[in-house]
Amino acid sequence: MNGKQLMESIVAAFEQSDLQPLLDALHEDIVWKSASKSHFFSFRGEHRGRHGVRETLANISRDYIFNYMKPKEIIASGNVVWGYFDTAVTYYAGGARKNTTPIQLDMAIRWRLMGGKIIEHSAFFDTAYLAMEQFTQP
Repeated sequence: MNGKQLMESIVAAFEQSDLQPLLDALHEDIVWKSASKSHFFSFRGEHRGRHGVRETLANISRDYIFNYMKPKEIIASGNVVWGYFDTAVTYYAGGARKNTTPIQLDMAIRWRLMGGKIIEHSAFFDTAYLAMEQFTQP
């Protein structure tokens, strides 16, 4: 499976709340980077190894429900894959629903692959907008 197909299949599974294809695609030495370094987000910063990624995915799942993640564009060149997504999340803040309106935002994801596995993940989105929306909605 090439990089574009890998991202397409993982995002399709993610749409069904199935994280297993993502977990299966992680390289043992994965480095997972978030766009945010702010204390507002439990998934901030850099996480290493499968254990670190599982921990950050648990934090994301605790605080957000992904309503959808629709690819706008996925391109690959060599061992790098970029995806650009139309995304909507509902903020739950540790399991307590904080709002009823999904927050819509664009997200870009960059993967570097090694041996067909994701060795580096970087996610980019408007963190200021997400923080503002999740703390101002009723």
